[in-house]
Amino acid sequence: MKGKRRWLLCPLVIVALLLCAIPAYADIPPIPHAFYGTLTISGSPAAVGTVVKAKVGGVECGSITITVAGQYGGSGAFDPKLTVSGEIATGATIYFYAGNSQANQTYAFSPGAVTQLNLTVTPPADTTAPSVTIVALTPDPTNDNTPTFTGTATDTESNISSVEYRVGTGAWRSWTAASATDGAFDELSEGYTFTIPTLADGGYTIYVRATDAASNTTAEADYATDSFTVDATAPTVSSTSPTSGATGVAVTTTVTATFSEAMAASTITTSSFTLKAGTTPVSGSVSYNSGTHTATFTPSANLAGGTTYTATLSTAITDAAGNPLAAQYSWSFTTTGSAVTPGDANGDGSVNALDITKVERIIAGLDAQTPGADANQDGNVNALDITKVERIIAGLP
Repeated sequence: MKGKRRWLLCPLVIVALLLCAIPAYADIPPIPHAFYGTLTISGSPAAVGTVVKAKVGGVECGSITITVAGQYGGSGAFDPKLTVSGEIATGATIYFYAGNSQANQTYAFSPGAVTQLNLTVTPPADTTAPSVTIVALTPDPTNDNTPTFTGTATDTESNISSVEYRVGTGAWRSWTAASATDGAFDELSEGYTFTIPTLADGGYTIYVRATDAASNTTAEADYATDSFTVDATAPTVSSTSPTSGATGVAVTTTVTATFSEAMAASTITTSSFTLKAGTTPVSGSVSYNSGTHTATFTPSANLAGGTTYTATLSTAITDAAGNPLAAQYSWSFTTTGSAVTPGDANGDGSVNALDITKVERIIAGLDAQTPGADANQDGNVNALDITKVERIIAGLP
C-alpha cells in the first residue's frame, strides 16, 4: 500500500512544481527587434547627434543617437542598435523618424530579429516665406542724396539666401552683408550696408524683403519698412535788413538775415554771424527764430553815425540736415549822420585834453551830450569815457 501511495503523490508534486514556476516565466521581458543601417536626409548623410526613433501605433518604442554621420547602429555583435520592444504584436508596422520627419521606410515587427534597414528621409517642402524686421537704419535725415545706410535686421528663419531693399517704387537691389558666415546671412544678425542711387530732396520709405534657401520671398504685407528724408540742397539767404548798400540806417538798428529753409540754430552764433565797422568787430548777441527762419544780430550799443558796417554769415551755418551755406555771405550798409570819432567829444576832429573837459561837463550836466563823448561806445557817457579818452591820447587801446 505504501508503494502505491508514493506513486499517487508523484503526479501531484510535479503539478505543484509547474504551478510554482509559472510566475517566474511571466516576468520575462518581450523579445526586441533590432535594426541598424544608413540614414540620409534630403540626400545627405544624417549629421552626428541626429536621433532616430521607432514608433508603433504612435507610441515610441525605441531610439538611438547617431555617432557616425549617415550611420545608425552597427552590424557587429556588440555594436549598438536601434532596439524596438514593448507589448507589440508580431507583424505590427514599425515607423521610423529622424527628428520630427518620418522616414520613407517601414518594417513589420519580428521579435528576436536583427535587420539591416537603410532609411531615407525627405522633409516636406519649405513653403513658408521669411519675414524681416529692421532693427536699426541710419542716418535719418541725411544731407547726402546718395546716402549709405548701415543697419541690422532680424528674420524668422535661419536659412536666408538673400536680402533686398527698395526705395519707394524703385527697383529691388541687393543688401550686402557686411559680415556674413560662409556666404549665408546667419539669421540676419550681422550688419548690412547699402548705398542708395542718387535721390532728389524729399521724404522716402525703404522696403526690405528676404528670400530663403527654398526660394520663398517675404510677402508684400510683411516687408520691413522705415522712412528717411533726403535734403542735399545748400540753404540760401532770402533777404537781409538793412539791405545791402542801404544808407541812412538808424544807429539803433538790429541786423537780420532770413534763410530759405529751417536752419540748425546751434550753428548761428556770434562767431558765424558777425558785424564790423571796417576791421573793428561790433560786440552784440545773436538769436534765431525757427518760425521765420530769421537770424538777428543785436549790437550791445548804438552804432556810430555815418559809418559803414559789414555783416557776414560764414559757412559754419548749416540747415537742419547739416548742409552749410554754399559760400560765405556778406553785405554792407551805412548809418545816418556824420562819422564820429570816439573820444572827440567837442567835435574838433582830434582827441586831446579838451575832450576830457568836454566829457566832464557833459557828465556834470553843463553841456549836451555829443556822439563823440561816448568814447567807449557803450551807449552811456560817464567816468569810463574819461578813462577811454585818456587812453586814446596816450596811444593805448
